[in-house]
Amino acid sequence: MVLLRSRRLVLLLLLGGLFFGAPSRGTIAAGEVATEQSPKARFFYNDDGDRIIFLLKGPFHETQLYNTVDVLVGTAVTTLVYCVSDDTARYPSEVASGYEWRRTAYVDMPGNAFQRLYLVTQQLRQEGIDPVKVIMERAVRQGLEFVPSLRMNDGHFGQKEPATKHPLTSRFWMENRELAIEPGSEHFPTCVLDFTHEKVRNYRLAQIREIINRYAVDGFEMDFTRHYMFFPSGKQRPELITEMVRKTRGWLDKKSKQDGKRRMLIVRVARSLDRCRALGCDVPTWVKEGLVDYLVPSSPDRYFTFDLPIEEFIEVAKGTRCRVVASPDSWKATPDMYRAGICNYYAKGQQDTYLFNFFTPRAEQRLYFPFRSEDYALLRDLKGPVTLWGRPKLFGVDHFFRGGGRIVLAESGKNYDVGIYVGEDLVACREAMILKHARLNLKIEGRQDGDQLEIALNGHTLPLGDAELEATSITFDLKEPLPRKGRNTVTVTVKKLADSRRDTRPTITWLELATGYNITGVLPP
Repeated sequence: MVLLRSRRLVLLLLLGGLFFGAPSRGTIAAGEVATEQSPKARFFYNDDGDRIIFLLKGPFHETQLYNTVDVLVGTAVTTLVYCVSDDTARYPSEVASGYEWRRTAYVDMPGNAFQRLYLVTQQLRQEGIDPVKVIMERAVRQGLEFVPSLRMNDGHFGQKEPATKHPLTSRFWMENRELAIEPGSEHFPTCVLDFTHEKVRNYRLAQIREIINRYAVDGFEMDFTRHYMFFPSGKQRPELITEMVRKTRGWLDKKSKQDGKRRMLIVRVARSLDRCRALGCDVPTWVKEGLVDYLVPSSPDRYFTFDLPIEEFIEVAKGTRCRVVASPDSWKATPDMYRAGICNYYAKGQQDTYLFNFFTPRAEQRLYFPFRSEDYALLRDLKGPVTLWGRPKLFGVDHFFRGGGRIVLAESGKNYDVGIYVGEDLVACREAMILKHARLNLKIEGRQDGDQLEIALNGHTLPLGDAELEATSITFDLKEPLPRKGRNTVTVTVKKLADSRRDTRPTITWLELATGYNITGVLPP
């Protein structure tokens, strides 16, 4: 009977909030907790641009090109950012060579993905089909913005074998190998082009101008993240890259004068301002001169990143029209990780969403089209704070997630700190009666019976007697204190070792925070 009355009380409180105005503290107030997204917010979806050809099977048909667009129709995605070229163009270019410019050994390997890429590209040329134009027009018809992207120095062709043998190596590289960062190198990363050379910069500028003239319906993206190298080490000349950005902005503005529609310039850059400077990318100057509309700090590798330092980019862009949106890669990311990471970036101040390599969690199963149900759920949930509200999240620590960063508890009595960023206001979720659980999990390897550990969250000791212990795993169902919104510190201290003479020491190898919700309301304990 008491339980029934409690449920009725919760229901009355909810209905009261719906029918009698703004709810009081302690009832659901998503509008208060989940800040409304900017009315002009964009949801960018970056597509590699080649999977539609070489990862499909069977005979090619032009309608297969529609897949890139059609899978996004009805989702929260507003803008398709489509990779149209690196050194090798995915369209009939007058500047760069295409995939079919030379025949390699791969072409004679039945069932090889590069064989299909070569043959289908030849078919497209023979039939006069421009795949980028087809995709662009399809996007426009389906109500999506279309932004072509150019990879400014992609070195994939030198990663797994000598560049002279790889089918993705361009004619320009083969004929200008002396212009590589390390002339004569056939292997990544030194095989990529050296922007010190005017010929290299003019080649890229010619590509940019051609792409803008043909495909910049809504803007253009300069992708400086595939790969992060433009000059020999210690010989960076950022003024050369900045001049290329200025010319790109000028061509976009010239096209905009024809129809009065401003075209955005997006720049994908390294994860921190220091790293950008070290590469020769003078991001603050680009922002100060009003050259770019979106800065996209990106993951340093394919792994998902929970804590890109976008705050420093937001500070640089303050007072300008430039917006900052994090682009964590997606390797091994689960839906709960995606939601936690994007939640973090909105908590840090971004106003838009950008997904890159969204297909990689499905890559091992070769599931590219159509998306799975959980993928479509994410393409709704990741829209912004309101859609992330009340959805399960798994907050993690980047260096653990990448398989490194082990912390050896070498000294007894010493505090060992681990930071974790939590973009959710869990106290507000609890007060809104939607928080089901907040579970903090640590993995500490090498722990023996008799070892005495102390674990604290932001200076508050967590009772080990309340924890769930399983082999290397220690899990706390947090009630008080809850992690704060923002940066949190978990401190582990070895109070006593069962055997202080042993060679091994307990080692922290993992830390995560899993949160669950029930947006219809959770009864208080």
